[in-house]
This record gives sequence, structure tokens and C-alpha cells, in this order.
Amino acid sequence: MNTTTTPERPATGPGPAATSVPGLRDGAGLVRIGLHLLLAALPLLAISAHVFGVIKMQYSAGILVIPLATAIVALTVLAPHGGDRVVASGMWWGVVGCAIYDGFRLTTVHVFGWWADFIPTMGTWITGNPDDLTSGAVVGYLWRYIGDGGGIGITFFAVACAVGMQSWSRRAVVGAAVAFSVFPVWAGLIGTVAIAPRGQTMMFPLTWVTLTLSLIGHLIFGFIMGLGFHRSRAVRSAWPWKPITGQFPAITTGRQLALPGPRAPHTPPSGQSMDPDTWELWRQQLEANTRSRRTHSVR
Repeated sequence: MNTTTTPERPATGPGPAATSVPGLRDGAGLVRIGLHLLLAALPLLAISAHVFGVIKMQYSAGILVIPLATAIVALTVLAPHGGDRVVASGMWWGVVGCAIYDGFRLTTVHVFGWWADFIPTMGTWITGNPDDLTSGAVVGYLWRYIGDGGGIGITFFAVACAVGMQSWSRRAVVGAAVAFSVFPVWAGLIGTVAIAPRGQTMMFPLTWVTLTLSLIGHLIFGFIMGLGFHRSRAVRSAWPWKPITGQFPAITTGRQLALPGPRAPHTPPSGQSMDPDTWELWRQQLEANTRSRRTHSVR
């Protein structure tokens, strides 16, 4: 007798394999994701705090950011968790997006001379030596790529998985990522420069040129980040909790297999174990082959 699986429900059965997905909302895992998000936000917040005169980056980096990053890396290595894959992928795509963004930005800085590069100066805020721009550039760009770009990528990937963007179309995901990179990221940067008493002196002056160039850069960053999330199918399936939209993610814990999405009652068992993207591609190819055979038969 054939059995069917209710859509958007985890496959169940006798024995230890039959556990429920909501039980995967373990407190320790949620705390860990919270720590990742806190660390992801600190590099950008440290810049704003320095510009506003709240705390120097030399202190916030040494007291907050670096110790917390060390602790989280050690925790990830010693006690891996399903959400760590999403965090690592978000960081990677954030760095890639930042690098492509800088390909555009540095061209406008060093080729066209439309504005100055404040990243080396920002690096000296961390080193505490304003006269050594060489070391400031090294430290500043490490902070920019790993801290700022990686941190934004981590935040977006975590939020995207939490709201269920795993099932969205590529266009929708890219649009959401672009919107996220504009607000709050770009809006926060411009707000810091505009509102802080010495913002334009310490970072860059606000003109139509700098506003346009910085916005274009963030649009590029968001576009790459959105494509990265959509392409990271295996990593998206590692998100270990039910999205707040109510759709179950595709996860595997122990011997349990949770269905990635709705399946028709006639779906074969092999299809029920596929992630949504692989299933959809397989189904479209099967229909195309069927139409092709019917056409040849008619001829």
C-alpha cells in the first residue's frame, strides 16, 4: 500500500528517526546565532561609535570585536552547529560582494579621482598611528572585507533563512538583498557621515558625486550577495529552524529527513528527498522529455 506525506510536514516513521522539526529550535543554537549577529554588527557600529566620539576603534576592536570573534571561532571549531554553515557562506559572499564593489569604488578613486579613499585612514583609527597609512591600509581593508562585508553577509543570510527566502525566486532574493544593502546599510553609512559633527571631515564629504557613487557601490554589493544566497542551495538547507513564514526548511538531522517543500501525493520516494530547486529542475526536464517523445510519436 502506498503512503503519502502531507506537504510542508517532516517525513515521519517508527523508531528514533521520527522527531519533529519545531524541536530543533534549541536554545543554545539560537544563542549562538545571536552571537554571530552581534559580532556581525560590531565592526560597522564601531566605525559609527568612533566617528560620533563614543569610543575609539582602537579600544572597541581590542576589547569587544577581536575577543568575541576569537571566542566564536573557537566555539564553531569545537562544537559545530547547523547554522554555522549559513554564517560561513554569508561571510564568504559578503567578502566577495565587497571585493567586486571595491573594483568599482577604487576605479573611481584612483583612476578618475572623483573622491578619496578613507579606508586607510579608518585603519589608523584601529592601529592608533595616524601617520602610518601603510599599516592603516592593511588593517583597514581587513576590517572592511572581513568585518564590514562579511558581517553584512552574515546578517543578510541569517535574516533571509529566518524569513524563508530559501523558497523565493532568484529575482525576489536579489531584490531583497539590494534593498537590504541600501537600507539599513547604505542609509546608516550616510546617516553617520551626515549627522556626526565631524563625519564629513573624518570620512568623506557628502556631495551628489559621493552619494551617487556610494549608492551604486552598495547596489553592486547587494546584487552579488543576493545571487550568492540563491546559489547556495546546500548551505540554505543547513538552516536548522523553521522559518517564521511557516514553511519548513530542507534539513537532515541524524536519520531524520525533513521535506524541503510541498510534494504531490504521486511524488515518488526519490523525489521526496530532493531539495526544492533540484526537484523543480528534474520535473521540468522530465516534462520536456515527455513532450519531445510525444512530438516524435506524432510525426
